[in-house]
Amino acid sequence: MSSKPVLYTHIISPAGRAAELTIKALNLDVEIREMNVFKGQHMNDEFKKLNPVQTIPTLDDNGFLVWDSHAIMIYLARRYGAGTDLYTDDFEQQARINSALFFESSILFARLRFCTDNLTVLGKSAIPEENLQRALEGLQRLESLLQSDYVAGDHLTIADLSCVSSVTTLHLMLKPSVEDFPKTFAWIDRLSKLPYYGEVMGRGLKAAGELMQMLGEKNSAK
Repeated sequence: MSSKPVLYTHIISPAGRAAELTIKALNLDVEIREMNVFKGQHMNDEFKKLNPVQTIPTLDDNGFLVWDSHAIMIYLARRYGAGTDLYTDDFEQQARINSALFFESSILFARLRFCTDNLTVLGKSAIPEENLQRALEGLQRLESLLQSDYVAGDHLTIADLSCVSSVTTLHLMLKPSVEDFPKTFAWIDRLSKLPYYGEVMGRGLKAAGELMQMLGEKNSAK
């Protein structure tokens, strides 16, 4: 007898939120199992059996294990997304979606990590200006990429759900102006109207914002 899939994640993780948004977009019944990464729950031997690289999110679909948010999103959309436009069998559109996913991984999320790793240890004031500028440049590239209402064309795809999770987290840190990024802000506003957006992103961004504030106050007091 099959049971429902389980997503191991943490609400503060942009990648985890991207996977959750996909689950909501597909209206799937998935158990969300929070892993406290600050207490190292994802580093124990039990979790290592599920995911040898011990990263979150990780999906367990009745024994079939997938890690990396992009792989999880593609898998869910392909396996359970028949009749939706979140992913596609069309080679050209598939390439557009994949390109945006790789852009999120290698540019947006990577540059966010360059900043948050310093933030966790030293506080924002100690983040090298070069890292902040590279993160801002990542946002500028997204602004240029947005040639339509969505990142991979004229309708919502998993690429949007992946990118928006990192972009909104970067916005918490960099506080860019709508005047400098009009297409990005309009795109975020468009996605914010999705019925499930607030449930996932509201909790996640609130937690991320509180963590950034706490670390900033803690490190400024040193």
